[in-house]
Amino acid sequence: MRLTKFFYFLMLIVLFGAGCNPSHQPEQNRESSSMSDHQLTERNFVEEEVKLPLELNEGVFHSVADWKDADTIFYITNEAEGSVVHTYNLFTGESSLFFEAEAPIVQFEANAEQNLFLVHTSPSSYEAELIILDSKANRTFSTKIESNELEYTWDQNNPTQLFISSFNEDWSFQTYIINVAEKTIANNQIEMPFIQWLNDDELSYLKWDQDAPSLTAPLYIYNHENDQETLLANNVVSNTNFMNEISTIELVDEDGAASVKFYDLIDKKLLTEMPTHLVAQYSDWAIPYHDMNDRKSIYYMFEGNQAQKAFSLISFDLETKEKKTIIETIENLPFKLSPNGAFALYGARFENLIQLEDNTIMQLIKMK
Repeated sequence: MRLTKFFYFLMLIVLFGAGCNPSHQPEQNRESSSMSDHQLTERNFVEEEVKLPLELNEGVFHSVADWKDADTIFYITNEAEGSVVHTYNLFTGESSLFFEAEAPIVQFEANAEQNLFLVHTSPSSYEAELIILDSKANRTFSTKIESNELEYTWDQNNPTQLFISSFNEDWSFQTYIINVAEKTIANNQIEMPFIQWLNDDELSYLKWDQDAPSLTAPLYIYNHENDQETLLANNVVSNTNFMNEISTIELVDEDGAASVKFYDLIDKKLLTEMPTHLVAQYSDWAIPYHDMNDRKSIYYMFEGNQAQKAFSLISFDLETKEKKTIIETIENLPFKLSPNGAFALYGARFENLIQLEDNTIMQLIKMK
């Protein structure tokens, strides 16, 4: 599985930069039915205000990592002998220790139900340790992989399943599937390092031309049960799959006109689309960070404004087709909704909090 160094270096920049989750992103989109009533409670934000900012020493702060539940975040600090994951309740102001790692933590990411948490540590430059924790920080699975870079995607509809892409220094790669319930890790034969889950049998991926890198690619659905590949869309810039929908950003013309399209996750039929436009950067397009409130079918995205020199945070209701501007001028930076959709982590290190009820940006972490 050796590809050109330039091509995968470019793809890593694009996908890590956009959270891809276009990956990851997108990957962070939650099913409401399995969450507790406490997690999904719509709070009265007038009566109960968040207690911010959380003050931390700049020398130890690594990042805000993810949501633990609708009230609580995880944040990471770097200590002399490793990294520490803490929790912080936004409404009580209480902070507590969650997990200590002997090696530096690279990333920390929750699954769709917020009941399993991936800890990626780096014991050395060429080795990654992957630890899966439950909600009480008990280890449920761990493994070590030879790797220079890692990309991973939780299955949003099977929250015990995880796709791993491990890159070597020369950008050759190997892919794996971790099944936490069965406590197994298996080599995966699919020759694509960046995928999105549809279900246990199907994956989607952009099929980039390895010999002639371009700015768009066709999007394919692969069924590993029958080993069949089906074309879904052409001229795709980005793909993120949510709980019920496949989303794509598809380029319309060379001036940046584009369309965000939503396909049904089961029958793959087009549900609706939202016209938009992309912002050019150097030799490619700036991929806008985005996320979905699955409970309300509301999509959030940083859209290039008319001057195409800045971004606006917009929302799009898939049912009513209503598009709203949430914040007029804002940077295109990582963005992750809370499990109930009331807040979003925002910023290069998720150091800010967006309250979506009144469209305000609050400082989540204050350095001291």
